[in-house]
Amino acid sequence: MKRGSSAFASTRLSNICESLLAAYGNDKGRKIYTAAEKILAVELAGMGMDDRGSKVVGTHIRKNILPGYACYRAMLDEGISSSEAVEFIKVELCRSVERMARLCKRLSLKSYAYGLTRFVLKVGFKYGYPKQGWTAVIHENNKERIRFDMISCLYCEELQKRGAMELCPAFCYTDVASYTPLAPAVIFIRENTLALSGVKCDFCFEKGKPID
Repeated sequence: MKRGSSAFASTRLSNICESLLAAYGNDKGRKIYTAAEKILAVELAGMGMDDRGSKVVGTHIRKNILPGYACYRAMLDEGISSSEAVEFIKVELCRSVERMARLCKRLSLKSYAYGLTRFVLKVGFKYGYPKQGWTAVIHENNKERIRFDMISCLYCEELQKRGAMELCPAFCYTDVASYTPLAPAVIFIRENTLALSGVKCDFCFEKGKPID
């Protein structure tokens, strides 16, 4: 299948067809993928312009949440267990943030890594995670530590609407996969997620000890 013809081509799971074929063989893998395409098409059609008045929210839903959900639902429909399907999607989502992880790794020994991380998070808050999708409570933002909680999350809400909250930790884990490579210059700490605790997703970035 040509990448350009795929319903997933411009999504976070652009390589999902190849991964399904590799994991489950040509017949079963293609059957799951075809079903996932149909589910995604139905979800996108049903969503319409329901982006909560934010193009950024719409992008998160169309490019990230719905593709992950569609593949997960197709796997369940094919008789694959929830735990296996969640793990499969988790691996694929982590593949999608490998570039970010590599960039963070390059910063891991730089003295300016914490300052840059602080700046990027500030911009990310403003443009990447609008109030229409997330509610954040900032506890610290200084030269040693950035600490905040997300007490509401678009991903949790959209997956809960579809009866698939068990998939949310797969998305949450991409934060760990992305930011852990910042060490030792910046230490990323997480103890809770909304998906597992129902209370908050905690984010903590501490200034570490770069070597350069």
